[in-house]
Amino acid sequence: MPESQTYTAEQFLDARIELPDAGRWTELEQGKIITLEPPDVEHGTIVLNFSKVLSVYLHKVDQGYACFDLGLLVERNPDTVRFPAVSLFKGGKRFEETDKAISEQIPAVIIEVASTIDRRRLMKTHVTEYVNWGVELIWVIDPQEKEVLEYLPGQGSQVIDISGKINGGEVLPDFSMTVEDLFAEPVWW
Repeated sequence: MPESQTYTAEQFLDARIELPDAGRWTELEQGKIITLEPPDVEHGTIVLNFSKVLSVYLHKVDQGYACFDLGLLVERNPDTVRFPAVSLFKGGKRFEETDKAISEQIPAVIIEVASTIDRRRLMKTHVTEYVNWGVELIWVIDPQEKEVLEYLPGQGSQVIDISGKINGGEVLPDFSMTVEDLFAEPVWW
């Protein structure tokens, strides 16, 4: 693929299959394809732990659904597509975005895991894009520091350390999870 070529989101989808690992660890940034380091085992553990608690919550409130590694088209002309660990949708038809490769629907909540050097480096840019796009709540989980950056547009951000809890506030009423539980090794481990 030519380095200088600028891709649309649709062209990026077509080109991904030809990339190493079928483009699984790629994103589109202002029309340019960027390759990220593959996430580590801890990244997967965090997503597993979060998804278990989130699943219980979503079944209890019977509203919304989560998508994992869904491409989000956060900007057009030039196109930017991000693949956060978890995108939570509250509105629309149930599971409407689940089978899509890329979505233009704005999730209510985005969860990112800053598990590799390049993911850590890109987080400020990602959060800014999500805020500008209209995401209501953003959690960036930092395995290295064992903490979570919580960002609520219009209210700013706060860092929640290992002894604290993340709460859904007005976006996910009654959702709560300890930060420590995000990093817990699975029982079968």
